[in-house]
Amino acid sequence: MVVDTIRTLKLLGNWSGNRIIQKKRPLIAVYSLTHYCNYYCPMCPFGDADKANQINFAKNNDLSTNQWKMIFDKTSKYCIWAIIEGGEPTSRPDFMELVKYLYDLKMPVTLISNCSLLHMLDLSELKKYIQFLTCSIDSVYESSYCKVRGVTQETFHRVRKNLQLLKDHGIPHYFNSVITKFNTEEFIDQTYFDRALEMGSDAVSLTFVEDRSDVNYSLLPDRDTINRVCESILDYSKRNSKPRIMIPDLYFKQILENGHVLFDECGVWKSIFVNGNGSVLVPCWKFKGPENTYDLLSQSIDEIWSAPQWDIAKTCHDCKVLGCIWYSSQPITTFVSNYMKGLSQYINQKNPEIKI
Repeated sequence: MVVDTIRTLKLLGNWSGNRIIQKKRPLIAVYSLTHYCNYYCPMCPFGDADKANQINFAKNNDLSTNQWKMIFDKTSKYCIWAIIEGGEPTSRPDFMELVKYLYDLKMPVTLISNCSLLHMLDLSELKKYIQFLTCSIDSVYESSYCKVRGVTQETFHRVRKNLQLLKDHGIPHYFNSVITKFNTEEFIDQTYFDRALEMGSDAVSLTFVEDRSDVNYSLLPDRDTINRVCESILDYSKRNSKPRIMIPDLYFKQILENGHVLFDECGVWKSIFVNGNGSVLVPCWKFKGPENTYDLLSQSIDEIWSAPQWDIAKTCHDCKVLGCIWYSSQPITTFVSNYMKGLSQYINQKNPEIKI
């Protein structure tokens, strides 16, 4: 799929114009297609152990195909990119129909998936509709992968086979890992990166887990281990161009120097996150409640983004290490610097005689 440059530039112009008059509007759309996931990840609210109840909840609360299309129509007027996630989005029977609809709207798509169900899809078709597939691979070792994700060894091996299918079909993909106390060693000894390359990923995105507020346990590693992980990742990034580490060095440096990430104002408003039932929580999931919940099916983006609750983002710094919040809250120079770093690595790999 080729990105529609004219559409992108037009929407970026509209977004910049709104910023000049101090009107906040979303730029990225994130769609949580379903409340169901076939995994049991303890760091995720979709990791519910009662799958029968979860399936029933999804059946009664997930948006229909036509309702999601209505949502896509609304958000495509503002957003330059779409991110599809879940639950596990590929578990929906209408998944391919929904992705094709976004494609027809000229919305570039990144799919986030645990990759366990990819063998049930027509990957030749999927390749037409998405730009990237983000593979949620927290660990490259069977034992720790199964522990982090709460799945069987058979599932791990099924995912390995599906990763090979992605390579066979030439679908651009990269690994994403949430660093918890269960998988730190492979980042400290740097074997995660070597094995990621072997498994077909030439880029990785990784951030530390942000503890959930609805549970009484913590998955975050201790302070010393966090520092060792950060130091090792920075060391690897300095010495190696593959796999490319997609999170800027600054993220890990800030955690080392301050014990947490730094930002002036949370940039959560730059994305519209639509839950599986069509609701939008303002400003984010940490403020879940009826007074902060809006319905995108019946309300407009202008109406929701003019809500007074967005002022909370100016003072809330609860997310200490959450990578996506940190990234969206950074100045444009951070994005440009990381983009140029990736571009130079790509050129150097394709043309070894040219060094930039």
